[in-house]
Amino acid sequence: MRSNTMDDAIIAAFTDALSGPGTVISNPATLAERGRDFWGLGGQPGLLVRPCTRDEVVAVVRIADQHRLPLVTRGGATNCAGAMMPNPDRVLIDLSAMNQVLAIDPVAHTARVQPGVINADLQQRCAPHGLCFSPDPVSAHLATVGGNIMENAGGPHALKYGVTYNHVLEVEIVLADATVIRLAADDDGPDLLGLLIGSEGTLGILTEATVALRPIAPVTRSLMGSFATAHDAADAVAAIILTGIVPAAVEWLDHAGIVGLQQFTDTGYPTDAGAIVLIDVDGTHESVERDTEIVSEVLCRNAVEVRRADDEEARAKLWYGRLHAPDVVVRSGKGFFIADVTVPRDRFPEMQDAIQAAAARHADGLLFIMVAGHAGDGDLHPFSFYDRDNPNAPAALRAANDEIVDAALNLGGTITGEHGVGTEKRRFMTKRFTPVEIAAQRAIKRVFDPAALFNPGIMLPDRSPGEPDVSSFEAAVREALERYWTGATPHNMPAVPVIASEHADILVNTANLSLVVGAAVTLDKLSRHLADHGVSCAAIPCVATERTVGELIAGATGDERNAVRHGLLGLDVVLPDGQASARFGGENMKDVAGYDTKRLYIGGGEAFGAISTATFKLSVDVAKRGEHR
Repeated sequence: MRSNTMDDAIIAAFTDALSGPGTVISNPATLAERGRDFWGLGGQPGLLVRPCTRDEVVAVVRIADQHRLPLVTRGGATNCAGAMMPNPDRVLIDLSAMNQVLAIDPVAHTARVQPGVINADLQQRCAPHGLCFSPDPVSAHLATVGGNIMENAGGPHALKYGVTYNHVLEVEIVLADATVIRLAADDDGPDLLGLLIGSEGTLGILTEATVALRPIAPVTRSLMGSFATAHDAADAVAAIILTGIVPAAVEWLDHAGIVGLQQFTDTGYPTDAGAIVLIDVDGTHESVERDTEIVSEVLCRNAVEVRRADDEEARAKLWYGRLHAPDVVVRSGKGFFIADVTVPRDRFPEMQDAIQAAAARHADGLLFIMVAGHAGDGDLHPFSFYDRDNPNAPAALRAANDEIVDAALNLGGTITGEHGVGTEKRRFMTKRFTPVEIAAQRAIKRVFDPAALFNPGIMLPDRSPGEPDVSSFEAAVREALERYWTGATPHNMPAVPVIASEHADILVNTANLSLVVGAAVTLDKLSRHLADHGVSCAAIPCVATERTVGELIAGATGDERNAVRHGLLGLDVVLPDGQASARFGGENMKDVAGYDTKRLYIGGGEAFGAISTATFKLSVDVAKRGEHR
């Protein structure tokens, strides 16, 4: 028995293009099973194809283009935002058979992989070399590296080591016209690799990636601080960050989470605590000894209890409840919804309060909302629980989630820090972005996927009458991509002064460790200002010059480009179309809402418009560390 939504000619075309048994599937039961994600969301595709090579992916895309068939990409199906939504008119392209680790270079600290490689399998392959792949979402035992790239996955250890974007060196992708291109982190010109990462399968289909690996830290120790109130816990996190130490992880669980998880499994966490903070400190034996003592001292100032775990068994026990929370939630038998918002670090306590206020307002439909999250990054995951037979639950769930998103935006945050937009956050995109910003992102989609066949209905909202014409911006995106289409070597965009105004303010947010600086500020002035405040910015060259911040970003090449890529959080720009202002990114340490459009301006010269202000990550100057203790 098979689905009748795809005619015999289409099925025959895919069958001829793919080799081996089980590569083209029309059985309704299998389609229903593979069409849903880990959380049960999704639908039944008209057909399932399982290519095993790049050439087979190319063939699938070519057939889909000929028949105007939308393609929905499937990896490990662990996304949390409804980003895999097939239907009978769509073909599900399952990349799980492309699961080979093609090469590991222990000297260069790199791995070349196919997209279907499971994150945990890559970790296992790297471990004998003393290496690991830094992105470690709690779904790592199921999630694929390709999925990590397309969602720009984070995880507990992103605080110190960065999100997936920070570890992707090169990718091979198939575009909507079946062209194969390679994008690399060190390409001159606009950072198209950065634009692709986190694009949720809407711009291209990944067929190979080269990722950076890092040495496994010789020593890791864990601590847990239990606090009487959530505010005490948040104050402790802020104090740790201000010491200049960068823990490998700083994780959060509030009182509702501690008590809620204890209903389903024995976590060992104190149920009378207002919140707990879990911390990993890693490095050499000497550095870990020093940093652990400092962190412990900070925790002890306000903590009711501090626990320390020095060996792997003790660490696993301490982390069990936090890392297994999603699995425990699924097994609980309760209805649930996992949200994801990020705010600047210094607004974390207010966001926590807003979530619990929403829970109280909607107690008629919700059992409770527990909050777990990455406290060091300002990324919170509210888990809303409800009884499935409660008629008030659907309305309460929607209202509470709306209020949580609104609160995050009002606090300068964003609608998603690592789960992505998918279909779940799509309706919030017009709250997060202005019509100009949506129009720019829609132009990116048109350039990469003119017929909108890749993962349709994901991320971008329906077009609104208020979206302006951005044809000049779109033309610049097309020109940047065409260099790869034609095989020409990308070259530097004009590194001319691309400053939208004489804005020369410098705002150092020590509590959030972020910098907002005018594009007209010279690097010499900025370096002196940062030194005076006891902070540093890795994106700012050590050798001070009269170049401006805008020139640094727009003309970034080589080592400077690499530093800017990893340190840039946001840009305020003026598009070339009608002098329209736009903001891409901001002061949030994690933000995967929409296309990462700010990446176009790195090395982009003046092609995409002028830069007004830039936002960067900061770190505490180690020489000033003692002042914050």
